[in-house]
Amino acid sequence: MKFSASITTMFKEHAVLDRPAAAKQAGFDAIEIQLLEAPVGELARAARNAGVQVVLLNAGLGDLRDGGPGLSGVPGREQDFREEFARTVDNALLLGCRAIHAGPCRLPAGTSRDYALKIYRENLLAAASRAASAGIQLLFEPINTVDLPGALLSDVREAAAMVRGELAGKVGLQFDVYHVAMTGDDVLAAYADCRDVIRHIQFSDLPGRVEPGAGKLDFAAIFAAIEASGYTGWVGAEYTPSKTTADSLQWLVDAGKR
Repeated sequence: MKFSASITTMFKEHAVLDRPAAAKQAGFDAIEIQLLEAPVGELARAARNAGVQVVLLNAGLGDLRDGGPGLSGVPGREQDFREEFARTVDNALLLGCRAIHAGPCRLPAGTSRDYALKIYRENLLAAASRAASAGIQLLFEPINTVDLPGALLSDVREAAAMVRGELAGKVGLQFDVYHVAMTGDDVLAAYADCRDVIRHIQFSDLPGRVEPGAGKLDFAAIFAAIEASGYTGWVGAEYTPSKTTADSLQWLVDAGKR
């Protein structure tokens, strides 16, 4: 298994431009960036100097972090989404990153879910075309409604069905162990049901979105299932350490990667 580390949620004991090197020292060959916290050129240089690959970048979320509906499935904000996504593609190319997460949204007040999903699918298809022209894989991910009240898409099997439908061959599913578990779903069963369309995996333990072993999930079984399935993509640690990041990596030792 190939593990990557989020420098948005992990290694925050370090200045942002020092986090790629800290990740490399901890045993990771790849990093993920959910939120750009420094000029993209400086981040690209820091990653190159550290010898780590940037494997995932999130598209901008508009006003989602401030409690708004966001962009990706919001009627009337289609142009805003597409302009933001174009900027993300440019940033990904500077970073040498070949996968982008399109980002979630909330169901806007007064909008039917069916209509918002229609906008979401249309935006994903437009983004997928733009990404493909740059040699980049587009991903999307269901988000649990505890962490994101009003999330437009929270069911991983519904997301997988979308990928098998009109998004087939254009968009991949990002399977986040934490979000699946927070919906009350069985992680191993959901993974088996969705494996054919999964193109990226992320994980953290619950409650609290902490490192494996600090919560209640059985990560030995989860990692074993991923490995046994033949999945060869990146498996991204995206958690908030309950201690220093370096001290939170026993799971990486247990997986034989450190």
